[in-house]
Amino acid sequence: MVVYAAGSLRAQPFLGDAPLPPADVSGLPGAGVHPNITGGNVLNVNTSSREQTREFYDAIYQASEGVPMNSTAVTADCYPGTNCAGFCSATLLRVNWFRAMAGVPAAVTFNVSEGTNDQAAALMMSENNELQHVGSWTGWGCYSPAGTNGSGNSNLALGEAGPDAITGYVWDFGANNFEAGHRRWVIYPQTQVMATGDVPMENTNYSANALWIFDANYGGPRPVTSQPFVAWPPAGYTPCQVVFPQWSFALSNADLSAATVSMASNGVAMAVTQQTYLTGYGENTLVWYPTGLDPTSYLTVFPFSGTDTIYSITVSNVVTTVGTNSFCYKVTVFDPGTTGADYSPLLICGTNQPAIKAANPYLCTPATNPNTTGYQWLTAQATNGSLVDNALNGTTNFTASPAQAYPLVTNAPDGNAGNCFHLTHIIPAPLLLQLNEQLFPSNSTTVSFKSLLGCATTSEIACVQISTNAGTSWVNLYSQAGTNGPGETTFTQHTLSLSNYAGNSVLLCFNYNLLTGGNYYPYTYNYIGWCLQNIVVTNTQQLINPATNATGSTNFTFTPTQTGSYILQARGVIFNQYPIDWGTVKQVTAIVGPAVIVLNAPSNTPSQVKINFTLESGSAPTFHLLQASQLTGPWTTNGTAVLTTNIAGSSYQFTTTNGPAMRFYRVQTP
Repeated sequence: MVVYAAGSLRAQPFLGDAPLPPADVSGLPGAGVHPNITGGNVLNVNTSSREQTREFYDAIYQASEGVPMNSTAVTADCYPGTNCAGFCSATLLRVNWFRAMAGVPAAVTFNVSEGTNDQAAALMMSENNELQHVGSWTGWGCYSPAGTNGSGNSNLALGEAGPDAITGYVWDFGANNFEAGHRRWVIYPQTQVMATGDVPMENTNYSANALWIFDANYGGPRPVTSQPFVAWPPAGYTPCQVVFPQWSFALSNADLSAATVSMASNGVAMAVTQQTYLTGYGENTLVWYPTGLDPTSYLTVFPFSGTDTIYSITVSNVVTTVGTNSFCYKVTVFDPGTTGADYSPLLICGTNQPAIKAANPYLCTPATNPNTTGYQWLTAQATNGSLVDNALNGTTNFTASPAQAYPLVTNAPDGNAGNCFHLTHIIPAPLLLQLNEQLFPSNSTTVSFKSLLGCATTSEIACVQISTNAGTSWVNLYSQAGTNGPGETTFTQHTLSLSNYAGNSVLLCFNYNLLTGGNYYPYTYNYIGWCLQNIVVTNTQQLINPATNATGSTNFTFTPTQTGSYILQARGVIFNQYPIDWGTVKQVTAIVGPAVIVLNAPSNTPSQVKINFTLESGSAPTFHLLQASQLTGPWTTNGTAVLTTNIAGSSYQFTTTNGPAMRFYRVQTP
């Protein structure tokens, strides 16, 4: 049996060399005053705050993930085409996210005409499966002057496009990228205008990106930055997902040729290897990596234990305009899927028994994130969520991501009668089978299932995962790796408790994970991969009919339409469009409250007035008609009014003599 390496069906990303700046940038766009790095809607984050950095990653970095390119490019026809606006916006968002984290102005915009050149450049790189900034273009397919213009002014990537390419540039893997030149251009403080071009993978042509990184501000006045230096990872908290083997420290107008760096992890000294010092790419920069890591390989990830880890950095013998100095700072690598000590969830205040068909006021505590610009409120009904699924009805209760071309339900491989869900890697990507129900567990909620992990590599891992933030991040409840052999031949029963998530709105999924760069078996035989039977969820509610409402403040009114159990949650929105985590759930029970009466417009005839009204909620045995000559009163009871019923139990009408002094009416219950 052939074992495939993850990535063998697509290109391993390749970056090539970073571009050198043009001799003259005066004709490029972008000259002007730099925006304040913390002003208005400009992305910014205080990396000294774990919670603010966590929310910045979960809300904004994740918002730029998974956006489809929807490209019209056709490499075989040398047609550069265009990409959907959402994909371009996601790419720009990823650029500005990294810049904000690095503490430099994060208000970069994309230039349309340079983007056209970059689209042609990306097409050329994809057509030839090669990267080149300048030089002879003889023999290059899809050659165009626009493409060569874009290639000479851009970071270039093969095998990655859009936001993934931006992350690749900051990662800056490859033997030829020891100076981290791509990274230095992405977070160069002066830059205000960039552009992007992207083409998708097509047959044997790899996907490609060209990121235009030069504007008229190159070499100009340096704007204010959050630190005197620009480092990656930056001082403060950094999510583990964006910490890469190569670390860098840049300082404007400084000589770092004789500088040295020392590094400690939680106080324990580490051996580091300094890269050859090379200028000419953005700001003068010192680059190093922990000895033992391979910075050239895309498969090398920075080690992380799962708990917050503090790295102390000292850069010594830095020659500046005011003398030789040393710089010390700390980087805390953390998991943004886990809250820290500074986490403060939003709490909701208000009645536990809201009246149906009435506007019940609620208030949440203010979000602590200073970039909060508004709030969202979630309401949902809670109903029985217990579930038994024997795979007899296909994937009715689940959604597969990504969608699969092979049948996800098959005969059990152990020879016994019955169906099972079958997850296997026919493409080199994790396969998620997510439960469609949004669960609201209790202290006694359990999830049980029968599992058979058949032939699988050690890089193929069967996981049961839970999410408390609508799928932004997932936590393992259970995991089992393959053995590089036949694996299990019979099903094993497993039962997992969800008591730790009682009172939270959660999602559940079965994830047949594939580690980055790992080997896998790309076959659909039922004895290969992960099989699941008898999935049972007990003692839980599920949330149905969810509705999200936006408010500009912490106030909200909830108007339930029927009696029953509901949950309310609130969350902040940062930078006007990026929601952060939902706060603490408030469970309420809607009841029939006091009678609420809506008085409709009276209809007048020459001799009488008809007052129409509706009993909006509650109940009332009798009604009284009050009248007044002015709104401020006094109000008196009209003893001659006659009550008639238009629609029993709903719409009513009083008929009375049309008194000329009586202009105002209202209906009152006893």
